[in-house]
Amino acid sequence: MKNSSFYQIAVDYLTLALKVGENFDAVKKEITYKNKKGTLFLLTTLTSATEVIAISESLINCRMGKKPDYQLYNGSVSEEKDLKNLAKLVFSGVAILLLPENEYALTIEVRNYPTKGISEPNAEKSVRGSKDGFTESINDNIGLLRRRVRDKNLKIELITLGSKSKSDVALVYLDGVGDKKTIDKIREKLNNIDINSLVMTSRALVEKILPQRYNPFPLARYTERPDIASINLFQGKILLICDTSPDVIILPITIFDHFQDVEEYHQSPLVGSLTKIIRTLGIFLSVFLVPLWYILITETGINNYFILRPSKEVQMPLFLQIIIAELFVELIRLAIVHAPSELTSSIGVVAAIILGSVTIELDLFLPEVLVYVSFAAIASFATPSYELSLANRLIKVLLLTLCFLFGRLGFILGCIALFVFLVSKSVYGISYLYPLIPFDRREALKIFYRDDASHKKTL
Repeated sequence: MKNSSFYQIAVDYLTLALKVGENFDAVKKEITYKNKKGTLFLLTTLTSATEVIAISESLINCRMGKKPDYQLYNGSVSEEKDLKNLAKLVFSGVAILLLPENEYALTIEVRNYPTKGISEPNAEKSVRGSKDGFTESINDNIGLLRRRVRDKNLKIELITLGSKSKSDVALVYLDGVGDKKTIDKIREKLNNIDINSLVMTSRALVEKILPQRYNPFPLARYTERPDIASINLFQGKILLICDTSPDVIILPITIFDHFQDVEEYHQSPLVGSLTKIIRTLGIFLSVFLVPLWYILITETGINNYFILRPSKEVQMPLFLQIIIAELFVELIRLAIVHAPSELTSSIGVVAAIILGSVTIELDLFLPEVLVYVSFAAIASFATPSYELSLANRLIKVLLLTLCFLFGRLGFILGCIALFVFLVSKSVYGISYLYPLIPFDRREALKIFYRDDASHKKTL
């Protein structure tokens, strides 16, 4: 039988596109079946060797009179005629089988991405609850979701972004639960993204669909926990899962979504509510404690009635003391994040000695400065959302600067400006300050207390 024109064109195209002979993992393999020869293309670094061997065996054992298409052991076989799509599929780990009598190629699912094992996320640990977490594999992550959401209305749309990186992004939602207009807007934005690569995955993707510019507050929520992602699906949220990233993006969100933590839902309603109150108080203290203390200390007529006023004086101005202490705390945080885990305890000891004993003995800092700055730092570490805690630190420094320049008026104007700024923000039509603005009493109360599970259908 004469080879089809498509067969020879596709073989030449894929040989050139994969640079067979130059790339060590690019394989072009001839397979004999029924006295004819087909060609198999794949990347060994992204495919399962056992499945590739099984494909070869099923073709060798191919019975006469039947098309090889229907005798492959693998059920995930489809037809493809677009040459560009064929190259893209090979680079994503799919095997391409070309048969001389066909005017199309067979794409066979044999992907086996290198990935780490499933384990509990370091940033979202819980004493109770599941201990699994998302990985860098999009297939594993979707599997973890499907294990919890066994609903026929679960929709998973795969979109490829990046003209060079060809990164896979999954748009996940529950049909009939998620807002259709929001889903359409996100889908449209994803399809209109023009980018060469998406190596930075989740962060870069959020900036493409939700431009922030000078807004320090996070407009999307990230999670590495399948249980959190699943419960948000049932609440009508949309998920974006990027291949090579363990961070799943949750949209749309409000600022109070960043106050939520999984641990409070694994305790009794009373304990969970108490935890919520303490955490919410800590988030506000991380922003307002130090600027408010500065005003109480420096404003004439107020400091005489304030119990925790400085016990002594030092030469360095109070504002400069606080700024240096804040910078030092930030340096400690960066050092702990980027240092090897074996050195983190040593960094903490050194920091405690320098920031504590030495600075006080040399009369560089007031003891009260270290107390308030440290307390605010601990409160920021208690913030469930890492992105929100970083934004809060920036707002704290800006408020402190306004207090230094304009006194109590600066503090009041700064708080008003912050409130107006947050009110003006929305994410896909949802107010960033919902349920406070617009006010929803039932939802607003949930900021401070946890519902009893006996009255809920979604747990």
